[in-house]
Amino acid sequence: MTAATLFGNGAGLTGVIAGKLLRKSYYTIPRQSISNASFPNDDTAPQITEGTEFFSQAYTPSTANCDLYIFCSAGVRERTNVADDMGMALFISDNTDALRVTTDYNGGDQNVVHGQNSIITHKMASWGVSAKTFSLRAHKANSINYAATGYASEKFGASTHTTLFIIEEIAT
Repeated sequence: MTAATLFGNGAGLTGVIAGKLLRKSYYTIPRQSISNASFPNDDTAPQITEGTEFFSQAYTPSTANCDLYIFCSAGVRERTNVADDMGMALFISDNTDALRVTTDYNGGDQNVVHGQNSIITHKMASWGVSAKTFSLRAHKANSINYAATGYASEKFGASTHTTLFIIEEIAT
């Protein structure tokens, strides 16, 4: 995984203008096969023990005086016929409830793409300068970031199908 930092680490900032980008970090979500565990089919937030984790990254904000903007995407797909509905959820290590969830229904038609390009955006206040871990968990899918050519398949190279998990720190 890689991370990039713009404008230093933000330590010791004084007089920062609200809305200024303090730091932008990005992490790679690789192509991978996963087990197809699911979230319960009810109206409660998925729990951090449900579904299948396919991404995890520790993160330490540079300051308590910022909001974190999280942008992530992943190709949540089936390589074999395991489900018509799939999704993913964003979690943080000190909360068992999902912060955000996205889902899609793919229909049962053999001629459709078996999965989706899931996108999650989330804004939250910085918790300070200690580490917490963000994670993404899939619902019912059995592959992440495979080519969407009917059933998900290993085509066009693994490196071309990586996606990103991005965190921006914006001064408050």
